[in-house]
Amino acid sequence: MAKDAAFFGIPLELLTADRRDDDGVWPDHVAALRAFLAVQSQWRVTLGPRGCVHHGLDYAGAEAGLRLAGIDPDPDLWTQVRIIESGAEAALNEA
Repeated sequence: MAKDAAFFGIPLELLTADRRDDDGVWPDHVAALRAFLAVQSQWRVTLGPRGCVHHGLDYAGAEAGLRLAGIDPDPDLWTQVRIIESGAEAALNEA
C-alpha cells in the first residue's frame, strides 16, 4: 500500500488513519439521504423484454412515505431527494 500511495502522491497517513467515524456522507446531505431511504421502495417500474425499467419514484407514494416517517418534505429537501433519485435511477437502469 505504501508503494501505491507514494506513486499517486497520497500521504500514507490518509490511508491508514482510523476512519470508523467517517460514514461517507457529508452532514449537509444526511437529511436528504434519510428521506430517500425512507421512500426507496416507491419506484415506478415496468417490465419489458430486457427486464425491469425504473422510471422514477412514485411521487404520491413518496410523499405519503415521507410524512408517515415523520419527515416534512419541504421544497429544498424534495429537490435533494430528486437529485438522489436521478442518480439511483441511472444506476438501476444500467444494462
